[in-house]
Amino acid sequence: MLYKFAISMLCLIMLTGCWSRRELNELLIVLGMGIDWEDGHYLVSYQVVNPSEISNQQKRGDRPPSTLFQGRGRTLFEAARSVTTEAPRKVYLGHLQMYVIGEEAARRGINELIDVTARDNETRMDFNIIIAKGNKAEDVLKVYTPLEKLPSYSMQQSLQTSEKNWAPTIAVTLDEVINSLSSQGSELALTGIRIIGSPEVGATKQNVEKFMPPSRLHYSGIAAFKEDKLIGWLNERESRGYTDITNNLDSTTIAVPCGEQRYLGIEVTSSDSKIKTKVVGGNPEVEVSIRTEANIVERSCKDVDLSKPETIEQIEAKTKQIIQSNVEDAVSRAKGMKSDVFGFGTQMEKEHPAFWNQVKDRWGDEYFPEIKVDYKIQLFIRNTGTAMNSTIR
Repeated sequence: MLYKFAISMLCLIMLTGCWSRRELNELLIVLGMGIDWEDGHYLVSYQVVNPSEISNQQKRGDRPPSTLFQGRGRTLFEAARSVTTEAPRKVYLGHLQMYVIGEEAARRGINELIDVTARDNETRMDFNIIIAKGNKAEDVLKVYTPLEKLPSYSMQQSLQTSEKNWAPTIAVTLDEVINSLSSQGSELALTGIRIIGSPEVGATKQNVEKFMPPSRLHYSGIAAFKEDKLIGWLNERESRGYTDITNNLDSTTIAVPCGEQRYLGIEVTSSDSKIKTKVVGGNPEVEVSIRTEANIVERSCKDVDLSKPETIEQIEAKTKQIIQSNVEDAVSRAKGMKSDVFGFGTQMEKEHPAFWNQVKDRWGDEYFPEIKVDYKIQLFIRNTGTAMNSTIR
């Protein structure tokens, strides 16, 4: 009898269903979220999907594919809850793709913003975080984008594609931001995005009714942080150096001068970097080793004979010098901001823990700005193309 009773109770438990389930028509599916600091308050912007406009069966065409709902408050949680005064449904962050932080909010500090978001049990940790460079996050989320109907999806795809094929960008997720902010030996770095053209025009449907949209989103530079505050930007060359040092570079292009306003096109096909540290006379030193393989993909100078081994060696030397210049500029810029975005301190902690314990509290302000960095750059050109020297005269 006891056995039958246990089986009956087990069946009843299995029939209870999902007690916490919510129907899709009761939720606002958020793909993009923006945070701005304005007049002493947080401004939260949610870019939500308009289901009728992305469905092939129910498409009407008279509404935008997404809608922006906003809330304002003294705390981020208060701002998020105030959205309910306008939104007809409850916000759902389980499908969040892009988290955009306005530059002013980032300079104020992002610890609170990250903490509140990470505590939400519906939020996943794999969405990307970027900084609106010179713009407000809400303006970035309002821009109509070509090809992809949903701006957040377009931004995410562009960021991930750019990271793999163009060095000055990095796709950083929430869990990576949390790890960086909790580490003593490295500072946070995030990709910036800016609006080319007028934000007002970008927020209208006419923006995607031309061959060349008058207002476009463009990833630009890497934001360097000190603790949780944005303190400056790396330009394009410095951003290339940053991704090279931190082993985030998969592929990119390098233009090597070969004549008056003429360049050889070099495609980097692989890049591997390693950071080693040592302590000499009580002072920390760093060795950055970079091994790069590349192909020649463009030859615009007729007098460059790619069939000669000495020519290839000269091109390798010039390309190597450009790479070294980029990484040196990146380190110099970071030293000036006293922001160890490369993680030199983290590597020092791993390799010399006793020394690190003595200097960790003064690393960013005293040791990192004065640290000696040696560079060992290796570059090998593996392919010059099937045509070798061009037949064009």
